[in-house]
Amino acid sequence: MQQAVLSSVQPRAPQPDRLAAGERVAVRLRGQIKGNVYTDPLMTYAWSGDASSYRLIPAVVVFVNSEDEVRAVFQAARAEGLPVTFRAAGTSLSGQAVTDGVLAVLGDGWRKLAVHPDAAQITLGPAVIVAEANRALKPFDKKIGPDPASQATCKIGGVVNNNSSGMCCGVAQNTYHTMARLRIMLTDGTMLDSGDPASRDAFRLSHAAMLEQLHQLHHEVMADAELAALIRKKYRIKNTVGYSLNALVDYHDPLDILVHLIVGSEGTLGFVSEVTYNTVPEHPFKATGLIPFPDPQSAGRAIIEMANGGVQVTTGITAAEYIERRALATVEHLAPMAPLLPWLTENSPAVLIDVTAPDADTLAAEIAKAEALLARHGATHIDLSTDEHRSHALWDIRKGFFTSGGAARPKGTSMLTEDVAAPIERLAEFVLDMRKLLDDHGYDDAIIFGHALAGNLHFQMSDNFSQPGAAEKFDVFNQELSELVSVRYGGSLKAEHGTGRAIAPFVEAEWGGKAYAFMHRIKAIFDPEGLLNPGVLLNDDKKIHVKNLKVMPLADEVVDLCIECGFCEPACPSHHMTLTPRQRIAVTRERARLRETGEDPARLARFEADFQYAGMDTCAACNLCSLRCPVGIETGTLIMSERAKRRGDAARSVARFAADHRGAVETMMRGGVAIADAARTIVPAPALEALTDTARRLTGKRVPRVSRALHHGPGAPRPRDTRQDPRKTGFPVPIAQSGRPQIVYFPACPSRMFGAPKTEHNLLATPEAMMVLLERAGYEVIVPEHLNGQCCGQPFQSKGFPEQAAMVGDALMAQLSADSDAGRLPIVTDASTCAKHLNGLSGSAVADSPQFLVEQVLPRLTVTQTLPSLAVHHNCSAQRLAEQPMTEAIARACADEVAVLSSITCCGYAGDKGLFVPELNAHATRRMAQDIPEGCALGVSTVSTCASGLTEHGGIPFVSLASLLEWATR
Repeated sequence: MQQAVLSSVQPRAPQPDRLAAGERVAVRLRGQIKGNVYTDPLMTYAWSGDASSYRLIPAVVVFVNSEDEVRAVFQAARAEGLPVTFRAAGTSLSGQAVTDGVLAVLGDGWRKLAVHPDAAQITLGPAVIVAEANRALKPFDKKIGPDPASQATCKIGGVVNNNSSGMCCGVAQNTYHTMARLRIMLTDGTMLDSGDPASRDAFRLSHAAMLEQLHQLHHEVMADAELAALIRKKYRIKNTVGYSLNALVDYHDPLDILVHLIVGSEGTLGFVSEVTYNTVPEHPFKATGLIPFPDPQSAGRAIIEMANGGVQVTTGITAAEYIERRALATVEHLAPMAPLLPWLTENSPAVLIDVTAPDADTLAAEIAKAEALLARHGATHIDLSTDEHRSHALWDIRKGFFTSGGAARPKGTSMLTEDVAAPIERLAEFVLDMRKLLDDHGYDDAIIFGHALAGNLHFQMSDNFSQPGAAEKFDVFNQELSELVSVRYGGSLKAEHGTGRAIAPFVEAEWGGKAYAFMHRIKAIFDPEGLLNPGVLLNDDKKIHVKNLKVMPLADEVVDLCIECGFCEPACPSHHMTLTPRQRIAVTRERARLRETGEDPARLARFEADFQYAGMDTCAACNLCSLRCPVGIETGTLIMSERAKRRGDAARSVARFAADHRGAVETMMRGGVAIADAARTIVPAPALEALTDTARRLTGKRVPRVSRALHHGPGAPRPRDTRQDPRKTGFPVPIAQSGRPQIVYFPACPSRMFGAPKTEHNLLATPEAMMVLLERAGYEVIVPEHLNGQCCGQPFQSKGFPEQAAMVGDALMAQLSADSDAGRLPIVTDASTCAKHLNGLSGSAVADSPQFLVEQVLPRLTVTQTLPSLAVHHNCSAQRLAEQPMTEAIARACADEVAVLSSITCCGYAGDKGLFVPELNAHATRRMAQDIPEGCALGVSTVSTCASGLTEHGGIPFVSLASLLEWATR
């Protein structure tokens, strides 16, 4: 038995008949699907995992963007006998978003977001990220009810289909209770819009038999008083085990029953293409505190009183997150935890509390009540603060437990997580019993935390499923967990993560045979063919929860930390184009496993070859993924290391030559762009681009493209005639003392080589604008001599030549150190990428232009003219330097309205990728037009190459901050 179980955890390609069926589905969809369709080994493996501990390799991956495309997928899959699974963000924790059939991934076509009058409602497409919806509602002090910890990543489609809740949501504010309308497609292709009377009437006629069956289920349940009482009891606490049987007791109209059964059905009954939520208040006044207690019992008793008898409130204590001592130990090193450490003993849990109110006076009264409650139950340190920064920091810790705890697991192990709930009045004893169960089964690294007001506890632990006995151990644990939660406590084995494959074998044990039979009848009414997500939620295989488990082979120091949660993905410019950071890591692990086992050399060779473009060429190496990752994994650093390993002797020779002759290289590049600029005055730009595109095809894309938005740069600025600079006078000390402070300004090579587009404002080029600004602010400016070819080394680093990067960077730092008198004088540069790289080198600190301009220059100047509106892009290095507030401060000084490009993270230009892999830049900026206000005629970025790509795809010119600020202060 052991061998049979263990063999099932190895990630294997679909069987040949499934592969052939997948290929036939792809052929059938040709011409009907605008998005990508993948059947190759690399891309299907990349989409084989979600955030759960399961992996299934799909036979075909299809990107869908419209209801017509969903119909086409249903028809093609049905014809070839393959099931269909829909995937939004892939943050599912119970294995709902993986399949060995057709994986239908939601593309950009499902990003509708419309706020209704007074923000009482909001209509959303299933591909909208929860945090995006809440950002749109924030100006109205509203939000949607569900608030999962993954809300910065998870999407509405998953939230509806899992009936997700979260930290403040409780039972009353989940999708089931707060949705006003659903738009649903059934497997026969019929569309039902529950908010459209005409659609409802048409559906009643076309699907009268289906509705009658649902009506019959309702009457049968209501006639069984015992079953109806069980259903009502089960939904007094959080519960996502099985189908939403409460629809059969809450509603009489079978159409309303149908709509509410879809919620929480995990994609097994139909496809949700749109939802309208009734919004809930998001009070602007809030106090937060992480409150320690002497023991779990006292914390539990306090939470029972806070829970207010299970009645959801929007004023007062609206959130209380229980965090046990072992969980706190995994985050003790983080700065926001420091004030709490003196109050923690070996057994001290803490409760993270939010107190909210509509106004300051009410908040003060609610804080007083909360403090009295906490004191009554023995809280050892009560500190409720209205500091918004501190509140965000504490909640970031809580939201990151899944991944930070995962990073602390032994390398090579999988992260396992469950979420359970018990009646709130038994919470204190439930916490202790859960801890004992974990310890008894040897999960010593397990931690417990959760949404205490709803009686909901999460726990996570790790195990290595490549080791003998691990799957069997996990099986026995799950059996006893089911007995503890479902039977002894009458609780929910899945409170909010959905049933998935993880709990499917235990649904009947929790609900009983009678209710379980109703669930099978529901599935048969909606999906008699078993087309949608079979094996999820209902499964006759009592061991499915220990099959298809992920293995996490050791692959790299960076990779080994990752638990594949997917939190990184929204930040990646190649997301939905090729691979994401999570997928690059998953594929890297599989390549390492194949190399180690030697089991499939042909498959490994295909992976290695295809990874070049999908994994490396289209990785911007911006490392914005690390800002989303709670443990800071830099996948870009992994890819740069991989590039270095793949560089051959010829490539290294070219890099050495370029490093040794970088002045000539800069002159050549600037000259090449100048020639292209001149050519466009003779040859029409489209014709010139067509010629270079032909050359690129013939040379395997080794020739850079010609972009009409890329212009030749100004070169180094003219040095000012000053008697202050000893290099000019020959004297060891200045001849004259001007009384002006000195500063060293390094014009970065992108600013020297590439210029900005012409605008009606007659803007100066970045280097000249910086010189004028610094002098206008009263500085004596020192520019390094022999600037041609001076470089920070970052371009060599990103291309996989670390030795040349170090040599070039060290040479520049030596010059800057000499010019600044070993750092006595401040140094400023004008490109965020260069500032970021230079500050990673040893030597003098280098300020980036946004920081220096807002702190030292803008206060000394007078703004004399402003723009009506201005678009602002925060490039990847600026984000990693946390420069957003500085950039926006300058933008607000120069414009009446500032629009931040929220649809873009990294623009994908990535140095020269805009020239050699232009499709990455086009993909990353594909939605930027929606961020630019009508009438806006100018934008800013802090890197000239990024500005070029933004200009090309945004439809307005993008310039540097310095150029704009110089104009505004003339």
